[in-house]
Amino acid sequence: MKKYFGKKVMTKTCAAAAIVGLLMTGCAPKRGGDATTAADPSATTAEAGTTDPSGSQEGTTEYAGVDPKAAVIDLASISVSDYLDMSKVKDLKIKTSDVTASDAFIKYNIAAALASNYGFTWEDVDRTVEAGDLVTIDYKGYINDILFNGGTAEDYELGIGSGKFIPGFEDGIIGKKVGVEFDLPVTFPEDYQEASYAGKDAVFKVTVKKIQAMPTPTDEQIKEKSKDKYTTYRAFYDETAAEIKQNYHDSIILGRIMSVIDEKKEHEGLINEYVQQQLYNVDRACESYNTDRLTYLNYLGYTADQFESILRENGKAYSKQKLTILGICRDEGLEIKDGELDAFKKKLVEQYDELTSVEQLMELMAEDELEYQLYYDKFLEYLKNYKTVDDTEAVEKTTEAVKETEAEVTTEAATEEATEAATEAEAE
Repeated sequence: MKKYFGKKVMTKTCAAAAIVGLLMTGCAPKRGGDATTAADPSATTAEAGTTDPSGSQEGTTEYAGVDPKAAVIDLASISVSDYLDMSKVKDLKIKTSDVTASDAFIKYNIAAALASNYGFTWEDVDRTVEAGDLVTIDYKGYINDILFNGGTAEDYELGIGSGKFIPGFEDGIIGKKVGVEFDLPVTFPEDYQEASYAGKDAVFKVTVKKIQAMPTPTDEQIKEKSKDKYTTYRAFYDETAAEIKQNYHDSIILGRIMSVIDEKKEHEGLINEYVQQQLYNVDRACESYNTDRLTYLNYLGYTADQFESILRENGKAYSKQKLTILGICRDEGLEIKDGELDAFKKKLVEQYDELTSVEQLMELMAEDELEYQLYYDKFLEYLKNYKTVDDTEAVEKTTEAVKETEAEVTTEAATEEATEAATEAEAE
């Protein structure tokens, strides 16, 4: 659940991070570089302002409050086929290896979880780079020996296994030493979002400036930091690794599904639903921070128009994903049965300390919003049980096809030889 329940005290740092994270959705500004990631050299960023939020910069007019419940679209009114062509989903084939998280991905995310959830800190190490490390690098990217736009950064922090950069980049840093510049050749994916780079070879000149690793906590440390949620580090590791693997599996499948869906037209109602709900969340954060939205946006370096423009772009992705999930649930017969929604409401009340009753929940959320959350849970089960194509099966099918082709060629050659022999015999 992403709904903001209850009034919370937010520090300036936390509040700023929350808003910037919302704005950039994965493309937060990076200090010390002019690029976000090598996997997105064309991406742009907006640096946050530094003015104290107690005094606003000159900007646009004040916002009025928003009611997110009023913007929620009635799910029963949505005809998914009017907005999306989902005909290619049924023929989609995804290999098991494609949805299997790498060891490096697991190691890095385990370390990141220790840092973000329990306050463990990265420590400098004197060795070559290993999977799961956090490195600070300088890099410059070249295509045909020409420095390309957005491919340069200094003092960039990169998790080895984070998957932030294009395939091959992070692996190419493993085994490198601090202070030595090296060439790292990569190839942009054929389906890369910036068409002018898609499929092209590139070379990055990279220098590792610092290597950090996450020390393995003791059982006592993890027990204390997790407040007895985990009694041993092994228990934490196993549970967290399982979640990482499942989330990776689900995100890859969702991404592949989304990639084969064609959008016929935008659903303006769902886009507005997203915008209004995010504005509401920002206002609640500002309330905790004892400021107003315009002042706070100015503090971060955004005008009202810029902020709404970014929200609208994110809203388009939200709309398509919501339509996709709703469409698949309907196509797969994952409908909500009698009594399920009422049970779901009670479950939420039990999960959140801020909620004391279903009535209080319904004051905060619209019925259709809760109904979609239940559909989303059903969709996650669908992803979990999604049948992928086993790699060995794919290889066997390819091998069989090759053998059949070879057999056909052999048969044709034998027939030709026999025909030629018969023709020579007749001639004699």
